[in-house]
Parts: sequence; C-alpha cells; structure tokens
Amino acid sequence: MNHSPILPILVPFIASIVLLVMSACKLSWQRSVGALAAMLLLAVSVNLLLLADQPAPLVYALGDWPAPFGIVLVADRLAALAVTTTAVLSAAVLLYASAGFDGKGRHFHAVFQLQLVGINGAFLTGDVFNLFVFFEVMLLASYILLAHGSGLNKSRAGFAYVTLNLAGSAVFLVALGLIYGTLGTLNLADIAMQLKTVPATEASLVRLAGALLMTVFLLKAAVLPLSFWLPHAYGAAGVPVAALFAMMTKVGVVAILHVQMIAFNAAPVMHGLLDGWLIVAALATIAFATLGVLSAKSLQSLVAWLILGSAGLLLIAPSLNDEVVTAAGLYYLVQSAVVGAAFFMMAGLISNARGRVGDTFVATGWVSDNKLKLGYFILAATVAGLPPFSGFIGKLMVLFAVKEGSMMPAIWAVVLVASLITTVALAKAGSRLFWEMPNDMALTPQVVSPQNSMCQYAATFGLIAVSLLLVIFARPLSDFTQRAAEQLHMPEHYIKAVIPHHADIQRGARP
Repeated sequence: MNHSPILPILVPFIASIVLLVMSACKLSWQRSVGALAAMLLLAVSVNLLLLADQPAPLVYALGDWPAPFGIVLVADRLAALAVTTTAVLSAAVLLYASAGFDGKGRHFHAVFQLQLVGINGAFLTGDVFNLFVFFEVMLLASYILLAHGSGLNKSRAGFAYVTLNLAGSAVFLVALGLIYGTLGTLNLADIAMQLKTVPATEASLVRLAGALLMTVFLLKAAVLPLSFWLPHAYGAAGVPVAALFAMMTKVGVVAILHVQMIAFNAAPVMHGLLDGWLIVAALATIAFATLGVLSAKSLQSLVAWLILGSAGLLLIAPSLNDEVVTAAGLYYLVQSAVVGAAFFMMAGLISNARGRVGDTFVATGWVSDNKLKLGYFILAATVAGLPPFSGFIGKLMVLFAVKEGSMMPAIWAVVLVASLITTVALAKAGSRLFWEMPNDMALTPQVVSPQNSMCQYAATFGLIAVSLLLVIFARPLSDFTQRAAEQLHMPEHYIKAVIPHHADIQRGARP
C-alpha cells in the first residue's frame, strides 16, 4: 500500500504532538521543529502531487479496512493540488510568524500544525463524516489562532466567527444523520452509488440532506448571505493567521466540488440542486466584496474583502458545472490563495514601516522603503487582474470558459466592473499609504529593525515570487488543472478506485 496520501496529515499531526510536549522549551527550539515539519510537509505534498497525476486517484485505507466499511483517504489531482498549495503557504506563514508573532501567546506552533492537520485532512478524506471531523479540527485550531496575541477586535471577531461556525457544525451533523439514515453510508463513493437507486419515498429527505450539506460548505466558502463573518474575522486576525486563513475559504470550495462532482452529478434525485441560484449568490458575493473594498479603512481589512471576492469568483465553477470552467477555477484557486496570503503579509510589513498609524489609510508622507512599494505594486496589479500577472491569467481563463450561456453577460459584467473598481481602490490605497503628506507632521513612520523584519521580507517576497512563477509556468499548471477537472467530471475512476468491487456490495449487506 502506498502511504503517500496520509503523510500530509501525519507530518503536522506528529509535529503538533511534539510541540505540545515541548511547550515549556525555548521558543527557538519550537521554531526549529516547526521549520522541519514545514519542509517535510512541502516535500511529501510535492511527491503526492506527482503521484496523483494519473486517471485513478490514490486510495489509502486506514487499518487496511476496505471502503465503504473502513476509513479511506483519497488523493485525486484536486486534493493533491490543494494540499501542495497549503504546504507552500504554511511554510511562508511560519517563516513570517517566526519574526516574533509566535511569541505573543502560548502553543502557537502546536496549534498551527493542528490547523494544517484539519485543512489537509479535509482535502484528502474520502467520506463526509471524517470531513466533519477534519472541519472541527481545523475550526478548533482557527479559534485559538484568531485569538493569538489578544486584543478587543480579535475577541469580537472571534465571538461571531465561533458562533456562526458552531451553528454550521450543528447543521452538518443533521445532514450527516439524514444521509446515513436514508442511504446507509457516509463514504463519498458509496453515496454516489446509493443515490442512483434512491426510492421515491426517500427522495425529498435525501435532497434535503444534500441541500443542508451544501449550505455548510457555502458557509465555509463565505458565499453571500453567509459571508458577513469573513471580513471582520480576517481583518482582525494577526497577519500570519490571516495569511493562513486565505486557504480556509478554499476548503469549502473544494468540498463543494468533490461532493457535487463525485456524488451528486450522476444522481437524478440531486439534479438541479445548485442550478440557477448559486451563480446568482456567487456574483452577489463578488459585488458585495467590491463594495467592501471601497469602504475599507485599512489595508488588512481591504485584503480581507478581496479574499471574499475571490471566493465568489471560485464559486462560478460549481455553479456552472462545466469542465472547462472548473479547470479555470482551479488555476484561480491556487493563484488567489498565494496572492491573498502574500498581500496579508505585505499589509503587516507596511504597518510596521509606518509606525503607530499602521496600515490604516492615513497619510504619513513619503515611505522610503522601495521594496514595499514594488511588492505592493505587484500584488495590487495581480489582484486587480492586470496583465501580465497571474491574476490576469486566472480571471481571463474564467471569463473565456464562460463565453457561452445565458449567464455569460452577467458574469463578464460583474467580474470586469469589480476588477475596475478594485484597481481604483488599490491605486488610491497605495497613494495614501506611500506618498500623501499628512496634515499632522507628527505622524512619522517608524522603521522596523532589520533583525525583526528579515524573515517577514523573505516570506512575503517568497510568495510574491511564487505568484510570478504562476505566470511563467501558467501552461503546465493550466494543463494540470484541466486534467484535474476531467477527473472530477468523470467520477467513475474515483468510485472504482475507492470501491473496486462496488457491483458486489449490496445495500442490505451493511450492518
């Protein structure tokens, strides 16, 4: 059995245990263990990405118990791509946090690794019950990370974040109960099989369970009207935490894609479950986020609204249920996660450089650090979708993928207008942050000492370099996302890999 699918979960899990044991040790030792875990995670994730690039996904049965009776991890191309993106972001975030943020509270490194366990597990799990388990692990760690460093804003944001996600967890459990009660299984591949033979008497209940499940995923993806928590939470979080959270909305999107494409698409009882209304919600999310960008009072808050807008654009893929759109959406998923995390880090660097006014849009005069100006320009141009940066490629791929259909004019109009408004807002923000002279000349920037900012610069500009590599290697990455989309839209390979003898498994044979 190939153990590669479990390694992206096992590496941070072991690291979190070791770091908990080392909680009384020096912070430098904890940083060393975290750095080692980050390098290992990146290595095993890249290896998994290479191994998963085949028609059939890699399947790992825990305890060698076969599905649908045992727990399985499934590494298809989408899961491997998401795990690798997470590994890249986590390495950069950990480097940034090691400049001093990790010393503001206890157990940061242990909880950080636990967060990675939840994120990677959610991408790789092959059944919806363990998806719930990994969601809870991810959310529990995120509650702690959000409060790291204390502060009134963090407490207020954390309360709303916890309340909404606890409600989402309760709905998730109800959905799981309905699915198991009607279908007798929680394995994703087995759900796909059983949905094809649902009796008419149970069709409404099964459809309700599917709708509740999708509602939970849409809450995680922060689609309107379930998105009000995201700008406040991400805007109040510490910079490294917000950067890691840039990947969390993608967990909801990936969950929607997996469940929709593998289990729901081929089932007559689920036809039309997302049709019509989800694309409207996705476009409304983009429009709402764009208004938030205009109203933001600080750069970190503005980036939080940009993350929300990217979630709306990503949801176009499951809304239209088209292979070409899905492929474009997967490229944009990687690009938006990398650039979003880098932009949060850039907000932290700018905040340090500007002294007590931080990253608020208050004029402080000329900021002399040209590296910050260059980094801001690259990130702003990328997010706005200006050529030749990766944001332009991602948005162009999505727009050209939806060049036909009744929703094409609305999608093009919303995305292009949102990009134009975002460009104007980022240009105005840059002018205010770097060049406008203050009314009060006492507001002068304070420069961070080099020893404290070296790791932060390396982490931020490392992710900026990754975003530029997404332009250079756009063709091979888009080819990979095309293969990943083909695999998603042909779930037979997934089902056969998870349950090789599914024709011999009868529903009545289950305990």
